[in-house]
Amino acid sequence: MSIFGELSEQQFLEQYWQKKPLVIRQAFSQIKMPFSAEELAGLSIDEDVPARIVIEQPRGHWQVKYPPFNDKDFTRLPDTHWTLLVNDIERYVPQLSEFIQPFRFIPDWRIDDLMISYAADQGSVGPHLDQYDVFLIQAEGQRRWKIVTDPHFPTAIIDDLPLAILKEFNTDQEYLLEAGDILYLPPNMPHYGIAEGDCMTLSVGFRAPNQQTLIQGWMASFIDDKDCFFQDPHRQLQSSSGEISTNDLNALKKLMLARIETEKEHLSRWLGCALTEGINEAPYNQPENHLSFIENLDYQREIGCRFAYLIEQDILYFFAAGQDYQ
Repeated sequence: MSIFGELSEQQFLEQYWQKKPLVIRQAFSQIKMPFSAEELAGLSIDEDVPARIVIEQPRGHWQVKYPPFNDKDFTRLPDTHWTLLVNDIERYVPQLSEFIQPFRFIPDWRIDDLMISYAADQGSVGPHLDQYDVFLIQAEGQRRWKIVTDPHFPTAIIDDLPLAILKEFNTDQEYLLEAGDILYLPPNMPHYGIAEGDCMTLSVGFRAPNQQTLIQGWMASFIDDKDCFFQDPHRQLQSSSGEISTNDLNALKKLMLARIETEKEHLSRWLGCALTEGINEAPYNQPENHLSFIENLDYQREIGCRFAYLIEQDILYFFAAGQDYQ
């Protein structure tokens, strides 16, 4: 049986994935967090930990604080309406990786990280939307989620705020999540989670690469020694010096597309590297471009290290943390 109860993983993909929200009651039973709120705050004091504190202030004002934090940053917080968020929490508390495992029916390269939010009563990050899929796992306490499923929702955000908070939020669905419950949200669906009492929520987020980032990253990988410059040995006299002629336009387009065509054979391997390279990853001790293993030893994936592979023309390429091995 899948984490979705009677719903199979295939049915989830067909009926819900990137289509509509889903609440799964008691998907995780008897969750026991391996730290207290105070210990989580202590972890976030390390300036290398990707954390932030979001405070909702009166009259619709919001404040975001970033590391480095100290003890006073937490003792000065109000009793209500604030949230501590820590990304990549599985890298600092490895046993939390078990909350990612049930979602690996989605390819590994799509899984981004596990984030945790600790919220005081009424704490939230405001009504907003994300460009990616997310599974929200209620770990402790209660959080009320308000959702807008109307695809024609107003997209305007409040000006001059450190967060992208929607000006209008006309909810049409509402769920109260208890410890062990999961809420799945597809991309671009406005949502607003408000803590009812102190609570902890885990978020399994998914990567959604966009065209611009992929294209810029790929072109930045082009090797300079293959670069060619525009040439026009057969130039013809033209009547106006201001005109970019059709011949010149065609030659320039041909120059650009020829380079892209040359690099296309390496595109799959570049994608394998790019999709396994983490945004917030600490440097790994990279081996040479070959792998050797000692028999009869156990191996484990380093927490936070992404693996993937692809097969092209009977060659298997293995990717780990942005490196490729044939």
